[in-house]
Amino acid sequence: MQKYTHIIVGATAAALVIAFISPELKGTLLSQFQNLMNLSRFSSTWQVQLALSGSVPALVAGGFFGIIPDLDQVLKREKVMHRSGLLHSILTLIWLPLVIGIIVPQYFAIATAAIFSHWFIDSFNPTGVRTLPYILPRKQEGLKDFLWNHERDLRLAKLRYDNHAVNVAVCSICVAIIAYIALSLQAEWTGIIEVLPQIMQHLNITL
Repeated sequence: MQKYTHIIVGATAAALVIAFISPELKGTLLSQFQNLMNLSRFSSTWQVQLALSGSVPALVAGGFFGIIPDLDQVLKREKVMHRSGLLHSILTLIWLPLVIGIIVPQYFAIATAAIFSHWFIDSFNPTGVRTLPYILPRKQEGLKDFLWNHERDLRLAKLRYDNHAVNVAVCSICVAIIAYIALSLQAEWTGIIEVLPQIMQHLNITL
């Protein structure tokens, strides 16, 4: 999926964690939309490091962690293939949240959910994602090859990452979920008139 979709889905994962696991992180969810939209529009992958400071709102941290697996695109010069086992596998869902949890323990659950969301929605793309090493049908594959190379182990659908309609639909559903959670948690709603036009403009929606 597109970068902005991963960010918004990651933020949705964070909102679900806030609602069901860590309500102390809720703050004012609606007031975080502005930062989230700026992140999806202006961010580059190195800015993910900012989330590790623990000083950003939980919803924005979810957006950061939602795109962190795509750091493998930066590692291409090291011959790490995009969606290889290093950052797009079940192993990633184990080791990366643990590392983040050591650095910022309060964001462990959010990091786990957001990173899972990235892996999960990438599994709907034609190229798919990786699962685990040493399992069928590639049980003879070495660990290094698993971590560095991309071979499709799991594909749930054949939705192209650049399919605009799909990305808009997913983001719209996620925004609705965040809005529902924000309402349920009685977060601030005074800024919704200012926030929604920015979301629609970012998704190229014209009324």
